[in-house]
Amino acid sequence: MQKNDEIENENRAASRKRDISDILGTNDYDRMQALDNRFAEIELAIPTKEDYALLQDVTVMLQEEIKDSSDLEYTDDDYDEVTRELYEDLLDEDAGTDLRGRAIIGFAIDLLKKAFEGLEEPQEEEKEDEETAAEEGSGE
Repeated sequence: MQKNDEIENENRAASRKRDISDILGTNDYDRMQALDNRFAEIELAIPTKEDYALLQDVTVMLQEEIKDSSDLEYTDDDYDEVTRELYEDLLDEDAGTDLRGRAIIGFAIDLLKKAFEGLEEPQEEEKEDEETAAEEGSGE
């Protein structure tokens, strides 16, 4: 029985990872429009081809991070750490702070947060359903 629970947990984790990856890689047009809106909100010029390419690079890196992660519970510290790693890996800030790059990475991190939040709600409902079934099964 314990082996079945482990397999079920592994399958659930793999499914969550796929779902998060899919959410991050959603429709490119929608993502580009959302980035355009974000740039307008923070009063940066319209994103360029290079900005969209950076967004794609960040998305791929986040998808790899999720795929390789054994922990699908991210805290604010985890988001901060991933953000710093992306800054270091993708931005050349020796030449000065790259505001556009930071805005793109922040945008992608927000998408990651939304992906996790979107997957948390059904999981909570599953727990409640399991608890209710267990209570009903025990005759309470």
